[in-house]
Amino acid sequence: MATGVANRMKAHFGEAIDLEIHLIDSADAANYVLRGATTVFLDGTWVPLDIATSAGRMQEYIEQAIIDWTH
Repeated sequence: MATGVANRMKAHFGEAIDLEIHLIDSADAANYVLRGATTVFLDGTWVPLDIATSAGRMQEYIEQAIIDWTH
C-alpha cells in the first residue's frame, strides 16, 4: 500500500521531490532500523506509515514539505 502511494506521489510531483522507497531487504535499508516491510522517506526524512499509506495525506504532507523547503 505505501509503495503504491509513494509511486503515485513520485509521478505527481516529479523532480520537485526526492522520494525514496526502501523495501526492508534492500541494501539501502541496511542503514536504517525499519519496522515494516516498506518504509518511505521524503528528502531523507522518514514518513509515518499512516501518512505514507494514504494518497490524500501523503500529497498534503509533500505539499507542506515543498512550502517549508522554499521558505
